[in-house]
Amino acid sequence: MRGVLPKPGSLLLFVIGAVVVQVVVFGHYLDYVKPSQGPLLLAAGGVLVAAGLVGVVRDLRQLEDDRGETTPSRPVLHTHGPLRADPETLAAAREERRHDHTRTPAVAWLWVVPVALVLAVPPPALGAFAASRAGAPVPSPVTHRGYSPLPPSGPLTLSVHDYAERAAWDHGRTLAGRTVTLTGFATPKDDGGWYLTRVMITCCAADARSYLVEVVGSGRTPAANSWQQVTGVYAASPSPDPGRPTARIAATAPTLPVAPPTDTYELP
Repeated sequence: MRGVLPKPGSLLLFVIGAVVVQVVVFGHYLDYVKPSQGPLLLAAGGVLVAAGLVGVVRDLRQLEDDRGETTPSRPVLHTHGPLRADPETLAAAREERRHDHTRTPAVAWLWVVPVALVLAVPPPALGAFAASRAGAPVPSPVTHRGYSPLPPSGPLTLSVHDYAERAAWDHGRTLAGRTVTLTGFATPKDDGGWYLTRVMITCCAADARSYLVEVVGSGRTPAANSWQQVTGVYAASPSPDPGRPTARIAATAPTLPVAPPTDTYELP
């Protein structure tokens, strides 16, 4: 009998597909990609699950066929003592075993472990740790944009990345004298204080860009990764490097803790 389990490749396909389907069904895929990618991921996961099942069934049938075959028994080769086989016979036996592709190395099953862990404990979305490593400078706009005047009513609800770009790259021209409301998660500063933060993605977490807005006048620093709503006005944020501007907001009302949004990431 060649084995007692299907080959790890088929099972790995099935597990990967199950992970993809699981993250889409339970909404965890929003921690990795934008919402419009959901249907594509679900379809891809279904294909992988089906391919894995076909492979598992095929391997199990092959194992059943192998059980019914009568295979000649191999002679026992001794490597030590007076019955030790000659070197040529031992070398030939080792070479035959090395080229026996019907055997699955036990270490191959380790590929299933990390994928199964993702299925059991999905990693969270990018948060304060990743944002702090990116640093406070506001990323330059992906494309040249004109910052049009904001609507006259207020307070205005803006996305964090829009406010940060207007504050850093437009020098607050369209924000002066306006009261705005921002929602994001807290990223503590190393020297005290904190940033209101959001991560923007174009396609997926691999192209993530962190936008950090320093909050001044809000009192105590919230816990890292806690979601907060800040209402305030534009405040100039001097940067030692003009090519790496930062953003700042002066709170004019108490900071309010809020529930995390369904869509963790902001979109362009």
